[in-house]
Amino acid sequence: MGLNRRNFLMKCGALGLTASAIPALFYLGNDDKKKNIIFIIVDDLRPQLGAYRESLQLHGNNLIQTPNIDLLAKDGTVFERAYCSVPVCGASRLSLLTGSRPYKLPNQPYGRHWAYYSRLNLEATASHYDFTEPAGLNNPGNSVTMPQHFKNNGYKTLSIGKVYHNVDDDKEAWDDLVKLPGENWRDIPAFEIGTEEKGDDYYVDGRTTKYVMDKIVDLKEDNFFYAVGYARPHLPFNCPKKYWDMYPEEEIELPPNFTNPVNAPDESIHNFGELRNYTGVEFSDESQNYVTDEYAKQLIRGYYACTSYVDAQIGRLVDKLKKTYNNKGESLYDQTTIALIGDHGWNLAEHNLWCKHSNYNTSIQSPLIIRDPDIKGGKKANALVEFVDLYPTFSDLAGLERPKPTIDNDGSVFSLHGTSLVSLMQNPDQEWKKAVFSRYHYGDTIRTDRYTYSEFVNQSDSVLNVMLFDHVKDPHENYNIADINPELVNALSELLGNGAIAKRNAWRKFVDTSEKNKPVLKDLNLPKATYPAKNYPGNGQVR
Repeated sequence: MGLNRRNFLMKCGALGLTASAIPALFYLGNDDKKKNIIFIIVDDLRPQLGAYRESLQLHGNNLIQTPNIDLLAKDGTVFERAYCSVPVCGASRLSLLTGSRPYKLPNQPYGRHWAYYSRLNLEATASHYDFTEPAGLNNPGNSVTMPQHFKNNGYKTLSIGKVYHNVDDDKEAWDDLVKLPGENWRDIPAFEIGTEEKGDDYYVDGRTTKYVMDKIVDLKEDNFFYAVGYARPHLPFNCPKKYWDMYPEEEIELPPNFTNPVNAPDESIHNFGELRNYTGVEFSDESQNYVTDEYAKQLIRGYYACTSYVDAQIGRLVDKLKKTYNNKGESLYDQTTIALIGDHGWNLAEHNLWCKHSNYNTSIQSPLIIRDPDIKGGKKANALVEFVDLYPTFSDLAGLERPKPTIDNDGSVFSLHGTSLVSLMQNPDQEWKKAVFSRYHYGDTIRTDRYTYSEFVNQSDSVLNVMLFDHVKDPHENYNIADINPELVNALSELLGNGAIAKRNAWRKFVDTSEKNKPVLKDLNLPKATYPAKNYPGNGQVR
């Protein structure tokens, strides 16, 4: 399987559709005032929410209480299988805000939208990693970013909290750029139960919400694009005590797969270094490969509490929209598209992993909910979608003509790789993408309707290891069946390779857009899988 392909995912799309392939035909509002956009980005949010109860088979103590997000979902469209391009903060945000997939430079340990400290300004990235960008490739800063696109079209653009990973990225795109002071989130305990006197606005997300609520009143006669970045449930898990009280310690359960998957490649497992940045981590043995069960339960409890805390802030914000009227007597809620995402997933002890930074589904899948006043809500789309789809989606919902994609000197498309989701919001049962892509570090992943396949390479781009999971039989990815499925592995590897090395301006030959511009793809015709005779599916090895 000696593939050599590291121009991954930004050149991917052999199984997707570029944003420019669908014209902006979907704006449903009036012409005198376009719809507003409120884009809520929740840091490290996994889809363990009430809106995902059925699709993820959530119940009882493993369901986080998020009544406000659930209410928004009932008025919008829930995308049950939404995937980030990169499961790390800086890279994921930069990818979705430019609408471009990550790109690793050939035979180099770096690239665009690839690393934790990914920057819009390539020189800043180069400075951090001490390298110089090879000639012939565009600076990401040459692309029209999502907020800049709205600003160019007369919108007031506002950003508060963690939107880009670096607050000074893309400064010219914002009319109002605010980052409120918060706690230093390193060199402190990973969790802290708040005291009774510490209310919601004691913490930065509460103050962020208060700022946005006040600002909305000033914006009621304007068209605005407002990006709101919430810090929780990112570590440290600090929030008011009342949210901790929602989850009694004795009711917290550990996941059944609190161990490495069977046959897991070493490259797929990390030592949760992000968690180790905090003080007081309690390990169960000298190897420090596992935290204690008691400490694990406190981390899970803290994550749940902080998610419910952020949910309450979202409820405050939406309620303010509903109660704010413009001079025509129209509620801003009825004039505003609201989109909510997590920037990537998060591991809560599954596969003995914490935080993100992996190619497992727990790291790359995250919530995506879009509520638009002109599209009937209460819908759930089980189609495979990607966060690079958001840029063309927002543009279409606002009735804006999309910017032209940036073209590299080699003639390939650099930006706007996504597919507008508006048609899917209108008809969630239609055929859609047959695959989506993610990458983390040296691992490239393709997710089809049934399978997740990942390849791990070295710096010379030689494949070191692979993993394959069947989500029908093994939805929690506990048993890597790659070694007994060479035919299926080769087929998925070829699809992954097409996505990785195909010329970006040749993607369309894989796509049938003849019927209403829908991204219906040619059938994958994948071979059937073979399964182990014993112990499959299972929950991994017993600790």
